[in-house]
Amino acid sequence: MRSTFNRPARRLAGVSVALAVIAAGAACSTESGEQTIGSGGGDEIAQNAAEALDSNFYGQGSYTEPPAEGPEAQRGARIAVVNSGVQSPTGTKQVEAAREVAGLLGWDLSVYDGKYEPAEYQEGIRQAISQKADVIWLYSIDCPLAETALAEAKRAGIPVVSQEAADCTDVDPEAESYFADTLAFSQGTFIDWARAMGESQATWLLAQLGEDADVIEVSVPELVVTNAIHEGFTAAMEEQCPACKVTEVKAQIADFGPALQEKIETALLRNPNANGMALSYDDLMTTGGSAAVMASGRNDSLAVVAGSGFPANVKLIRDGQGQDAGFAYDMGYETWAAADMINRLLAGEEQGESGVGIAVFDADNGLPPAGKAWSVDIEYKPVYKAMWGVS
Repeated sequence: MRSTFNRPARRLAGVSVALAVIAAGAACSTESGEQTIGSGGGDEIAQNAAEALDSNFYGQGSYTEPPAEGPEAQRGARIAVVNSGVQSPTGTKQVEAAREVAGLLGWDLSVYDGKYEPAEYQEGIRQAISQKADVIWLYSIDCPLAETALAEAKRAGIPVVSQEAADCTDVDPEAESYFADTLAFSQGTFIDWARAMGESQATWLLAQLGEDADVIEVSVPELVVTNAIHEGFTAAMEEQCPACKVTEVKAQIADFGPALQEKIETALLRNPNANGMALSYDDLMTTGGSAAVMASGRNDSLAVVAGSGFPANVKLIRDGQGQDAGFAYDMGYETWAAADMINRLLAGEEQGESGVGIAVFDADNGLPPAGKAWSVDIEYKPVYKAMWGVS
């Protein structure tokens, strides 16, 4: 059975509106990592969060229709995808969608698997330079991790575009920018989008737990995206429930597996009154988080939210194996939007609004069929095909 924790807020069914990202706020932190945030408000907190879920996150969330006007397909372009790692569901789906859309646009597409190694990211970029690519398409590779090779691409006059990645200027405003363009989201920038993921997690937890929320947050500070998710989560908790308790547990990618499970189990032991948990993204759940919750014997008393709408996480929710909800995004739609960004760049036009946002799903709202990933209920492919003049 899935978790049966208290849900003080009534679930509402309604229509999605555009998401507004709450401004980041600093939380006081103790040496133990516990963050205690202000004074709060009663069942009104749960009710307000439930209404925010209904209007901003459930259903299609902040997704909108793609642009209807733009340049025709820029055929014959040599496009080099450098993917951070195809071992993950996100990486695999991005490559699948990129190949599909490149075939329609008439592009000569090459794909390099970065294997989650910065040295491989740089090698992939250098191979693209040697192959005289017209555009280098980075997926989930932040600029600081490949700055040397990106500088070489810039000197070679090859534009680099990014999908789910931060430019060097996003990390250090004084640094040099190496991205010709980066995919924009309904929330704004990539960082804004990631912060909204954290906000969505906080909002879901507060809709379940209200003023009694005592939450363990598992973060990954070493990544730009997960650090932004943490910022969004912390800001939303401070804004919506200042008195709620949040204990941060910092993880590293190197922890994934038994070490991560042990770290989360230890946090649960040290926080026996915790009734909620947020994990920055899907891999934290599938590489230790789920096992830790189940081993703790507290599956039925913990409200657990993670990401990202892929089949493995959907199965955990469906089977009641330590996860109850997650933020979700449609990698197919996102990758087609990134391809449109590149097509516009090749045509000398500016990027249009992508329509790509985020949503939240759980056992009672938007849970995909067994074995399927979450996908937005928007027919984006016919719109893009008509715009590009392809079929």
